[in-house]
Amino acid sequence: MQCPECGESAADVRLMYCENCGAKMPPRPAPPPRASSARSQRPSRPMTEPAYAAEILDEEEEARRQGSGAPPPRGSKAQPPPDEAFEDEDPYTGPRWLKDVPGHSQSVLGVGLVAFSLVLSILPFFPSVGVLGTLLTLVGSVALVARELRRDGNAPGWVDSVPLVLMRPEMPAAFTLLLVALSVRLLSGFNLLFPLWAAGTLLIAVEQYKLVIAEPDGVARHFDPRSLLGFPRVLALAGVAVCVVALFLSWGKVTADGSPVPDNAPVPGSVRGGPPELRVIPSTRPSDDSLYSAGGGVASRSGWDLPLSELPLLALLSVLVLAALRPDVERPAFLRWAPVGAVSVSLLWALAGVKLAVGPIAFLAGLGAVGFHAVRHALGRDAPAEYLPPEDDPYDPDQDLETEPDSGYRG
Repeated sequence: MQCPECGESAADVRLMYCENCGAKMPPRPAPPPRASSARSQRPSRPMTEPAYAAEILDEEEEARRQGSGAPPPRGSKAQPPPDEAFEDEDPYTGPRWLKDVPGHSQSVLGVGLVAFSLVLSILPFFPSVGVLGTLLTLVGSVALVARELRRDGNAPGWVDSVPLVLMRPEMPAAFTLLLVALSVRLLSGFNLLFPLWAAGTLLIAVEQYKLVIAEPDGVARHFDPRSLLGFPRVLALAGVAVCVVALFLSWGKVTADGSPVPDNAPVPGSVRGGPPELRVIPSTRPSDDSLYSAGGGVASRSGWDLPLSELPLLALLSVLVLAALRPDVERPAFLRWAPVGAVSVSLLWALAGVKLAVGPIAFLAGLGAVGFHAVRHALGRDAPAEYLPPEDDPYDPDQDLETEPDSGYRG
């Protein structure tokens, strides 16, 4: 600031009169808002120090305080972190609807929908995938989530406790096939649980098909689904289809409390169900009478209503998976007997709840076709023609005489 009379520059801008001539100095300009707010937060300095010295001392004191980790003075606001602190973070560039999903994986979101479906299946008015299906789904869900979190690189500590055998690429493929099979189980009746289960299965199937099934080193290289259309494997395919359809048919009748109705039991609501003194005339239960139908409490049940109904479904599905394996894929020796074991388990399950109904008869017919393939597979007669050993040529004595060299003897 200069004096208007003598032109002498003042060393301190806070002087009101010139030190040289004593003339009145012009008013000091108002500081900018940012500089005033910053100076108002700093401790006051004595008036004897020049302004530039106060600025330097305040900056040195602030730098010393940040280096020692001391808290800022009371009344001062915390300074925001510099912009360089956020430059190292990798911004998310994937789909927006997967931003808040752990691992940013749609498979994890699908597992969440499937798990929510399992929770809803506890309620009595929702269908269930059965005890075996629930256990297998829970194991597969944990393995798939652990694999996806490890693939993302932000796996929590519990992922290390998951066995490595569950991290193999075959596990997500098998889990996807399991969810598809259990979706058929939920089609046994109209319910609101099937759309939720199907949505989760679709999310998992789409992503895992790209990751572990359809890639060059994926699981699909071990299978040839077109081989199921050749004889005799097509019999196994048709037999499994018949068995699955048979589970939707009638497997007998049950009472209101869920117990099966014997074939020779008296019909509830009719004269035959009463005491002997009321049996004055023989009567049969009308099938089209609403009075008897409503009061009888007898309903038809399908194969899915039987206990462990998902067991034959998964067992027969494993037969098709083994039949679709390529012949050049190495496999344990005991797998040749696995189709026979699957058919045996399904047969025992069917015999436990067999009734004179259309469902069990159709199931046993389809099981017979699958059993024919299982026996051929166990005997080693199911391999394609190009993989069978060449047959030896039959012995022809005339051919040996024609090819025998001439000894020169004419007798």
